[in-house]
Amino acid sequence: MTEEEVVRQERLQAIREAGLDPYPARVERSHTVAKFLGLFEEIEKSGEVVSLVGRVRTIRIHGGLSFVHIEDGSGRMQLVLKKDHLGEEAYKTFQTRLDMGDFIEVSGRPFTTLKGEHSLSIDKYRIISKSLLPLPEKWHGLTDQEARYRQRYLDLVANEEVRNIFRVRTAVLSSLRKFLDDHGYMEVETPILQVVPGGASAKPFTTHHNALDADLYLRIAPELYLKRLLVGGFERVYEVARCFRNEGIDHSHNPEFTQIEAYAAYMDYQELMTMMEEMMTAAIKAAGREISAVPFKGQTLDFTTPWPRMTFRDAVLKFTNIDIELCPDKDSLIKAMEEKGLEVDPKAAYGTLLDNLYKQTVRPAIIQPVFIYDYPTAISPLVKRKEGDARYIEMFQLVYGGGEENIKAFSELNDPLDQEARFKEQAAAREQGDEEAQFADFDYVEAMKHGMPPNAGFGIGIDRLVAMLTDSPNLKEVILFPTLRPEGK
Repeated sequence: MTEEEVVRQERLQAIREAGLDPYPARVERSHTVAKFLGLFEEIEKSGEVVSLVGRVRTIRIHGGLSFVHIEDGSGRMQLVLKKDHLGEEAYKTFQTRLDMGDFIEVSGRPFTTLKGEHSLSIDKYRIISKSLLPLPEKWHGLTDQEARYRQRYLDLVANEEVRNIFRVRTAVLSSLRKFLDDHGYMEVETPILQVVPGGASAKPFTTHHNALDADLYLRIAPELYLKRLLVGGFERVYEVARCFRNEGIDHSHNPEFTQIEAYAAYMDYQELMTMMEEMMTAAIKAAGREISAVPFKGQTLDFTTPWPRMTFRDAVLKFTNIDIELCPDKDSLIKAMEEKGLEVDPKAAYGTLLDNLYKQTVRPAIIQPVFIYDYPTAISPLVKRKEGDARYIEMFQLVYGGGEENIKAFSELNDPLDQEARFKEQAAAREQGDEEAQFADFDYVEAMKHGMPPNAGFGIGIDRLVAMLTDSPNLKEVILFPTLRPEGK
């Protein structure tokens, strides 16, 4: 225990010996800081006594006059304590019991200092939560990145800009919900524990349910359950979904993350592209950004609509000079990639190789927002084939910022026999060692056989979206409690 911690413990004991509760259950509060400052002149004129609460941020003692700054969830302001007003005993206990970091309750009247600062002249005060550990660096900020993530509560206390990131996150998520609600979507909840982890190509976390004596998986996506609801008669559904993928951690990946997925009956991917432009515009405005000038990773992104559109084939051809239509199978594609010096996994299925080709070459080259669309059929088993050309599917993604992608959307496959065949292909790929191939969910196929309307769906990664809108280089900056390696390992 440090010397400062010993002093704080002694002060706590002194409060208790005086018959006071340093952690009361109820407090008095007539105004927030922001409301008090906003009504300052009116309250000053009326002579009203107000009660405020907050955390002590600074203490400055000048003989018989002291200045304290407190902060609540709405803002920060100054308190003025006068010895000749409080009385010698009350002023002395303030000096000997209060520490920075304590939460206090105060009451008093408006007071303007000689420097013109709107303050509260204190009639009485009490400590309502005694802080036993000092806050970081005497309020000069918590700067060690590892410590910031492990002790996010201190990061939030010390760094106002970090708190603003999470205010933006809440505003963005609220705007997305409102947009979908206003467009006739119904918010629903689907299972996180799943028998078959479907809806995406990813490695799942496995757990075991003792009562059922059954292995279950944390969901990698809510997609297949949401589309079951279309079969059940709901025309537009969405979920703000916590998802889990047992994969690597880096600046753009966290094992648990949040996404919005939504599906609409009687819509196709072209109509959905236009709707996504509108929804993203609403999110950008909610974050307080200019549509045409969003700063991100040293670039200025222009999200003015309509956004450019480029087919998957044209994008690969532009950035690699490889025509995927001249590489219709695994062997020819591997040869073309090797000739370009690209990384190749010989165990990967044809669709995975195509996806890796795109990720290595196309994504890093795109700075300004663009829709990449009409992906090869082999890349996703859940998407409707393009009418007139079965080699491609009606899928698009939004790409920007030198490799970031957000919004993954399709005209959804609703032919149960086609879906069944594609699941079998994915199962075969998994048996041959492709861990990124999707799990086959034949119960979902059975649901489809009862009839699923034509529909289009999308997923948006909330963490990545907020990272872009706050110009954060690492997803850990926009996740309150990111996954970290256990200390000592």
